[in-house]
Amino acid sequence: MKLKSSVLMIALCTFNNLAFAEAASADVDYIYQVKKGDNLGKLSREVLDSPARWNEVSRYNKLRNSNLITPGQTLRMQLAWLKNVPAEARVESLTGAVTLNGQAVKVGDAVPTGATLETPAGGSVRLSLPDGSTMNVLESSNVAAKQLDKKEQGNFFRAVFRIVTGRIEVFKKKYPLGQAPLHIQSKNATIGVRGTHFRMGQEGDNTLAEIEDGLVGFEAEKISQHIELAGGQGSVADGKHPLKVITLLPQPKFPNLGADFPPSSVSFIMPALNGATGFSGEVASDEEFRNLVAPVKAQGNLINIAGLSVGHYWLRLRAIDENGLQGMEGKTAISVKVPELQVVTLPENVVLNVPKFEQGEQIMITWQGKASSQYELQISVSDDFKLPLITQASPFGTQLSVPTPMPGHYFMRVRQIEGKRIGEWSNSVDLEVK
Repeated sequence: MKLKSSVLMIALCTFNNLAFAEAASADVDYIYQVKKGDNLGKLSREVLDSPARWNEVSRYNKLRNSNLITPGQTLRMQLAWLKNVPAEARVESLTGAVTLNGQAVKVGDAVPTGATLETPAGGSVRLSLPDGSTMNVLESSNVAAKQLDKKEQGNFFRAVFRIVTGRIEVFKKKYPLGQAPLHIQSKNATIGVRGTHFRMGQEGDNTLAEIEDGLVGFEAEKISQHIELAGGQGSVADGKHPLKVITLLPQPKFPNLGADFPPSSVSFIMPALNGATGFSGEVASDEEFRNLVAPVKAQGNLINIAGLSVGHYWLRLRAIDENGLQGMEGKTAISVKVPELQVVTLPENVVLNVPKFEQGEQIMITWQGKASSQYELQISVSDDFKLPLITQASPFGTQLSVPTPMPGHYFMRVRQIEGKRIGEWSNSVDLEVK
């Protein structure tokens, strides 16, 4: 019962002007030891958030003489009384054209209070939070840092983020109650946590929460309802209907993926999972998924990942249920390798033409080459093509219709394929989608 009330207390804090919970247990009070040269004025200016706090400190410690402190004396202070200073998150890794307040982001950049991060389709960014927790902002997301600060004294932090659209994944480092609260706001609900692994998303009008482990408070402000979610549970807040605790789908089971995949495509069929409408996940270069390489999204059981360079990767997938909730994640290693003797330069040079827009949501791509050959087309957000958004093969001929990407600047290239022979990549052509 004690743990439940603690989670409830965190979730019900006032989020617009969040204060460290004054009701936190005495175990996380800040203990200040009076030093030689200290006086009431200095202590009030450097340690407390206002000189008027001293009266509360005096009463809290039951001082006989509130005007006298001596070296070596210990004073307990509630977190809410301590002076706040700004804190920052940091960019640990990223893929794609991620922006911070509209400007390009690089590893090591600070993310202060008031900053907004945006990730493109196929992109992501990993943040280190001030308390040592980590947050992955996944593809096509807009996330704002509403409040990041810490106490001038001691190891006390707070962080408030808001998801405008998209998804995040958080690994929250656990601290004693009140020492490092984290709140994630979205359109219809707020999550309050101390230590857990969870995901949260804003997809259309639905705010989704998915808990891998730990315990969180999920608060739907519009309908004034609070529920608690444990590992393996999730919920959807639409701002209209009561919240329900929903059991997440279990970890998916992977087929045997022992063989190497070719660079053109990693394709396989997942075993059927009762209640699953599709799968979502990520590819990373490391087993801990600290360096995400590409997102994965599939309707049905066919997994198709294009554009991976030669190398060893880790793939994690989550089954999606009828509510749009992603279930418990499972992971497996995959290997991408060029089959021996397959790559042979073809003599023909392929020249890519300027793209033509069709009516609707398709682009017609054409090129100059041998009409009886097959071709492979790539569209990428960067001219190094390390993370292609589209990798698609043409049956035969020198044209291909592909889905129009989201507005932005892209690069295209094409190469010829004849049996086991693969040609050199063509010239790169810019693609501007408005």
